[in-house]
Amino acid sequence: MVGSWRGLSLKLEDKLYWVRFLAGIVMGVLTAVFKLYQPTILVGVITLILVYVVSAMILKAVLSEDARAKLGRKLYLSGAAAYVAMWLITLVFVFNIMLQA
Repeated sequence: MVGSWRGLSLKLEDKLYWVRFLAGIVMGVLTAVFKLYQPTILVGVITLILVYVVSAMILKAVLSEDARAKLGRKLYLSGAAAYVAMWLITLVFVFNIMLQA
């Protein structure tokens, strides 16, 4: 069947990208709901960075040596921009929804 997602096999780097993409959305929602932008957005940014660093450390511990060697720097950089962008977009979106409620 054309266009079917069955049998689609994502590379490890692609999976890492999409997980970070979704994590950015989750962090954006959490930042807005728990108001981590108060008293300054710096609190939210520091939380965002800490979650990213901890997730990279967990991935490094969980992945096999071969997988880590194959990924190289991509283990740390793949999806980083998407993570930050989705955090910011989601934060603004949820903040405005909460502001209207």
